[in-house]
Amino acid sequence: MGAKRYSIFYILLCINLCSITILSAFNYFVFHDMNSKVYLESFIDYNKRVTNLAFRNIDKQIMESLVDIPQLYFSDARLNEPVLLPQKRSIIDSPKAITDLVGKLEEIRKVYPYVVSMDIYYEGTGTIVTGFNKIHFPLDEKEVNQYLPWYFEFEKMGADQYFFELSDGVYPSREPVLTYVKKIFGLKGRGQTIVAAFHISPGSFQEYIDESKGCFVLAAEDGRILYQSGSDKGRSQEVLDNLKGTSTWEEPGSGARSVKMKVSGEPVTVFSNAFTLTGLSYIYYMPDYAFLADYNVKSRIFLMNFGISILFNILVLAGISYLNCSVYHKRVLVVSKQAGITIGEDRRSFDSSLTVLTDTISGLNETVKSSEEVLQQNSLRSLILNRKSDQAYGTLFSGCPFSRVCCFIVYLKERDWESLPLTGVQSGYDSRSGCGSLFLTTMDKKEVVAVIVYDGDEEEKEEQIRAALSENFRQFVEMKGFVSGVPYELNQENLRKSYLSAKEAARYRFIYYDEPFLSWEKLKIPGRKSNGSHLKMFAAIEKDINNENILDFKYHMEALKVSFQTGNYGIDYCQSTLRDLVTLLYQTIQRHQLDMWVVYGYDIREYYKQLADIEAFCDWMNRLCEVLLTNIRQKKKPESEDLKARLEQIIEEQLEKDISLDYLSDCFSLRPDVLSRTFRQLMGKGYTEYIKEKKLNRALELISQDYSMKDIAYRLGYSSPQYFIKIFKETYGITPYQYKKRQDKKKEGESIL
Repeated sequence: MGAKRYSIFYILLCINLCSITILSAFNYFVFHDMNSKVYLESFIDYNKRVTNLAFRNIDKQIMESLVDIPQLYFSDARLNEPVLLPQKRSIIDSPKAITDLVGKLEEIRKVYPYVVSMDIYYEGTGTIVTGFNKIHFPLDEKEVNQYLPWYFEFEKMGADQYFFELSDGVYPSREPVLTYVKKIFGLKGRGQTIVAAFHISPGSFQEYIDESKGCFVLAAEDGRILYQSGSDKGRSQEVLDNLKGTSTWEEPGSGARSVKMKVSGEPVTVFSNAFTLTGLSYIYYMPDYAFLADYNVKSRIFLMNFGISILFNILVLAGISYLNCSVYHKRVLVVSKQAGITIGEDRRSFDSSLTVLTDTISGLNETVKSSEEVLQQNSLRSLILNRKSDQAYGTLFSGCPFSRVCCFIVYLKERDWESLPLTGVQSGYDSRSGCGSLFLTTMDKKEVVAVIVYDGDEEEKEEQIRAALSENFRQFVEMKGFVSGVPYELNQENLRKSYLSAKEAARYRFIYYDEPFLSWEKLKIPGRKSNGSHLKMFAAIEKDINNENILDFKYHMEALKVSFQTGNYGIDYCQSTLRDLVTLLYQTIQRHQLDMWVVYGYDIREYYKQLADIEAFCDWMNRLCEVLLTNIRQKKKPESEDLKARLEQIIEEQLEKDISLDYLSDCFSLRPDVLSRTFRQLMGKGYTEYIKEKKLNRALELISQDYSMKDIAYRLGYSSPQYFIKIFKETYGITPYQYKKRQDKKKEGESIL
């Protein structure tokens, strides 16, 4: 029998080992053959999207806004601005004009932090401004060249705007800069031209793209390299030459492309994109050994870990199987011998089951002892929450010698709340305070409920209880504060009433956030005002927003906070007032047609409910107002491109392809819901209705060109010819065949004439 058992054991072990080996091999080949290529394509596509996002951010946030500066600050609509004054007359004798001009330039510097310097040449009056705050009145061309070393080179080109390559760091700042020059024509004819140059720091590109791992190249529309960075930038010109003539280079605005090429015989991955508005091309390339390094390392690590896991599983399975077999036989022999049970030659015995039962009973005794603390905490929580309260009250307070009860809510830091030894705190209070007994349980996160039962109703005794509770907690953790409820005679209903009063008093921590101790009596909650009037303050706050006066807004927010703390208002009224204030800000956002999710990234009507106290609310409102005013100012800028024309062009080009709202959203870097609203505003109809109308117009052209209904339905993306015919008839009242017949008859009539 023994030999038979061992043979079965070894057979089962071999079966398990073979199963692990087969399953491991199957998993490996499935992953390697079916997922490896997909993962590599996903890896390349992910890097392409990340790099293109960096390109879009640099072009939109830096280069495009740079191109917009002349139109924004030197446009025909801003004739009375300080920056246009030197164009009309000399300001050498006008200190106020100089002060206003410098102030306006300082404002430009704050709005565009990446512009490290700025030069303006007012050709009509011969005035020069450099570095935001230096004004010069040159006497000859030599001095003009001294202050504006780029001017005469720009004049030779005869262009209206031009990007200069990265400077050598001598002028206009000690660091190398990229210069954009724009010639601005005035309103009063010749002699009133303004030439402005804006110098930007290439360091601002590093906020959007990592130049340490690959090489980043910025190229002008004529193919000049304006800026290049990275350890391998010596091959930038070769990469640029290879890209010329490709669709990426010839079709600006066609989207990001990833290209594999060889540069100096070495495989290189190139990501590129060109943008129509600025006329700039962006290139980022990395050698394949660097680009695929992470991918290759992860593949090798996977294979190594896979092999180790297979070996480990086999060893563990073999070891555990052998150990179980060996320990089983030895244990049966030892325990049976101690119990005086003779084991026969067949070595079968039930004593091992009795041993397990004995160990289980011993462990159960220890578990019951340790669970008494948890049982007490759960009973107190059930009593407070009115769940099985009769049974819980009997468990805790049966035979209690004390006559009064008071509930406290103690607030701790999260790490202290998780590690607080409730039993130690409770035992320490009972042994040291002499002020009754303490019962503890946890409720919400960072909150501990303390229930104290005691004798006497003197106010002095209650003060001693508070001091003892505070001192005892500080022996273990740092308290953030605690709140006291109303003391009552001890019974089941009064205990819950004391807790509810403490919970109500705790709501006022939102206003009195810096108070270490609050109580029902201290707050005088029943006598607090349930209504008030902050309409004048709301009107002032709304006026601050409309006037874009952030300082007064902050002042009024501080006044609102003080009025809550000193005005004896109820917490419900305070929270209602704050809700109305958030609603006021939301209405302002709606009035200016701003997309709240795009501007803030969340819904302000819900976000404010998460704020812990009035101080955090005021700080949040101040930041919110600053962002709102910034977006309102930006929205006032004139549109730099005709969005409607671009939409019509893309739809016309892609009509016979799979064009969707998501595709258009990617083209304009907008969320689909934002683009949908914008589309309806521009086109006067919804996206679906507009596409339907365009497709049917194209269908009329194809019918006139003798295309079959099947070909027309296929080209225009309809699911079937029958569905196309149905849509056509609903729109025009006749079928495509009837329309074709009418067209043919009309042609025959014209040919006869």
